[in-house]
Amino acid sequence: MLSLMDRLQAQVELLREALARLDWEAVALLDKQSRILVKTVAASESWDDRELHQGISELSQIYAELQQAGRAERDRLAGELTRLSQSKQVNQAYKALG
Repeated sequence: MLSLMDRLQAQVELLREALARLDWEAVALLDKQSRILVKTVAASESWDDRELHQGISELSQIYAELQQAGRAERDRLAGELTRLSQSKQVNQAYKALG
């Protein structure tokens, strides 16, 4: 069985890989697993372990990166939807003219 630290490191790596691929479905699944893992760490008797604190810190950092990437993706999609809406409006204007 893997130690908590090994599990944290593996989770961080999996989240980084999903982020690199912008695989939001994988991120959602990994998020659920991360929450369970953090609860396990918090409930463990070795919570004072410096390595575990470092692992949680790394996990927190990847979450900050995920939030930033999520915001960028949201902004990109909003821009695409705006351009699509404008394109439809122009198309309707041309149809009305002729």
